[in-house]
Amino acid sequence: MNDDLENLKKKISEVKVSTPRPEEDPDVRRIYNYCVHLIARQDYSEYKLRQKLRSKPQNLPHMIEEAIGKIKAKGLLREESYRRLFIRKWMMKGEAEDKIRKRGAMEKLEFDTEEFEQVAKELGISDDDSIEKLVAKKLRSKTIPTEWQEKAKLRDKTLRFLISKGHGFSEARKAIDKFMGKGTSSDLDE
Repeated sequence: MNDDLENLKKKISEVKVSTPRPEEDPDVRRIYNYCVHLIARQDYSEYKLRQKLRSKPQNLPHMIEEAIGKIKAKGLLREESYRRLFIRKWMMKGEAEDKIRKRGAMEKLEFDTEEFEQVAKELGISDDDSIEKLVAKKLRSKTIPTEWQEKAKLRDKTLRFLISKGHGFSEARKAIDKFMGKGTSSDLDE
């Protein structure tokens, strides 16, 4: 048994010595190791990773391509996970689906509708809930004025805020009117 093991070890060492391995460029290896280091800390899209690598002047484009090719070949680049986290991050901030899609397009990401539905289900947030939370956040420290002009000014400011988050005008208007209606009725009771 020991003889068989020794013979196997000899054959392996002979194969290693007899088959010449092409020498790997040390710069590509360095870039590859840096990619692994980055990916170990957080998920990256291919575009973001490429951007990060290009930010270092010593990294040449052909070396970056070779290192990213190796990363992809080993299955270390998890685009799906990055997309999911991207959607989750912006949904938590109250962004609408269209706005998230536009932000993703800037990073060369494409999303499926199911991905949004899945993340919304995980978070337990609907679009209406998101709008209501944003209105409450924007108006939490403000007293709703009774004067018509001041009230309209505050409503318009809140409406612009919701539209900047990518929500539709009609949904935002309904949520604001609902919230401000609630605020004015409590003011009348006092």
